[in-house]
Amino acid sequence: MDRRFLVKLETTRDNLRFSLESWPEAGLTAQFALAPSTLSPYLEEAMARDDNLVEGGAPQLVSAMKGSLRLQLFGRRLRVAGVFAVRVELACHRCLAVFVHKLSDQFEELVDLIGPGEETEEAELAVVTVDNQFDLTPLLVEQMWLAWPIKVLCRPDCLGLCLNCGANLNEGLCSCGRPLTLKH
Repeated sequence: MDRRFLVKLETTRDNLRFSLESWPEAGLTAQFALAPSTLSPYLEEAMARDDNLVEGGAPQLVSAMKGSLRLQLFGRRLRVAGVFAVRVELACHRCLAVFVHKLSDQFEELVDLIGPGEETEEAELAVVTVDNQFDLTPLLVEQMWLAWPIKVLCRPDCLGLCLNCGANLNEGLCSCGRPLTLKH
């Protein structure tokens, strides 16, 4: 897609609500910065629907989620291409140390725009429009979950905890005298 033909929103958005009124035929691009407080209700709602998303509750965001979106409308279908980055606080699966991790990804989705109570059969994703407006924040939260690491490590060579005494082996040898064995 040639970016010259996209209408650019000049300001960074603090929300991802868009209006279909006067939608530019060529589409538009938008920069966004969503504060953790803006994302919290969406994260809590996602956690309520599926408690297997993250062990220990909703993730602690330590920065705004920043990125950009390219949007093109084709009738009642919306092509969304974007990138995002956010810093989250995680606990290492091996040593349990809490650390900050940069979560980032790029994505492209085709979503149906439907009215309240409508269902869609063609697209896997749908966004509900209310009064000719729609919110893409839930889509961004879903993309964040899809980018979530399966195995969270504070560093690639993390030694983890001693299986006998529980000492963090990254901080030195433990005092229990058990031989060091790593299981990855």
